[in-house]
Amino acid sequence: MRKEVIYAVIGGIILGLVVAFGVWRINSSIPKNKNQDINTQSPTPKSSTPGEFKIVLDKPENDDVVTTDTVNVSGLTKPLSWITVAGDESDYIIQSDTNGVFSQEVDLTPGVNQIKVTAFYPEGGTNGVKPSVTEVLVVYSSSFQTRTLPTDAPTKSEASGTSDIRAKVAQDVANTINRPKAYIGTVTDITDSTLEIKTMNSEIKQISVNSESTDVINAKGTTNKQVKVADIAIGDFIVAMGYINGNSVLAAQRILITDPVTEPKVSVSQAKVATVATKTLTVNTIPDNTEETIQPNSKTDIMAVEKEKVSIAKLVNIQKDDVIIYVTTIDIKGNLSVRTIFVVS
Repeated sequence: MRKEVIYAVIGGIILGLVVAFGVWRINSSIPKNKNQDINTQSPTPKSSTPGEFKIVLDKPENDDVVTTDTVNVSGLTKPLSWITVAGDESDYIIQSDTNGVFSQEVDLTPGVNQIKVTAFYPEGGTNGVKPSVTEVLVVYSSSFQTRTLPTDAPTKSEASGTSDIRAKVAQDVANTINRPKAYIGTVTDITDSTLEIKTMNSEIKQISVNSESTDVINAKGTTNKQVKVADIAIGDFIVAMGYINGNSVLAAQRILITDPVTEPKVSVSQAKVATVATKTLTVNTIPDNTEETIQPNSKTDIMAVEKEKVSIAKLVNIQKDDVIIYVTTIDIKGNLSVRTIFVVS
């Protein structure tokens, strides 16, 4: 009996030592922080790195259809960043505010408009940060008939709290459903009431058509001609405008048969002026520090940006060490031209 008691006591001591050692190991693995409960401890946010510099576009959305000749381009990026908005024919420059918000009205041309938005790191790329670029495609058609969906107004007896939230959600859903969209691409198949196209992103999209209610315009060349739905052929490049249903089928109200849309060869760069000659500028690009020669022509717009005001300038106004942002384009013959120079220093 005495041996059994002794064995039990020894076993209890050994078990206690094992448990104590385990607790010590666990406690030693937890970072010591007397001011924070381990149950509520959250990871420390990682600091922003150069690779995280981005531009997020709020509106417009890709493939939006608008009926006015301007569109508001807005979004969010790093505070006090220089931002250029390059449209089909015009370029704009703005600076994001202290919260990183930016907004710019952009002129549109009839048909498909490809808009390129470029944000430049506010420190001028001194940390090796490259510009952030995003693109959006918008279709402008003054002849497109938009629709308005009725929404249920809250009754007087409804309280403001939950009912206001429901009303806002309902309005957001209605706005989404009521947003006209465009499907753009090459016709690959045709049935009595449906067109199938392959988009520029190689996606297959379905378009429902109605011979009585769908307007079809042949917009090839310089003139527009009213045609019939039956005149659309496999291989045609079309811009179909309408509303998308729950099955991702676009009910077309208006269709343009047009020339294929090609990717615009527009480039936007930031640089520091090294030398100024009579007709050229030698610059060092930011942040790559590559030497380039810029030769403006008679059609190049030169603009000076100072205290949020943009004014017309000339080549002779540009000086050594000025920081510029310039937009170049390449035509169908491969010729490069400088479309706009913004002096932002």
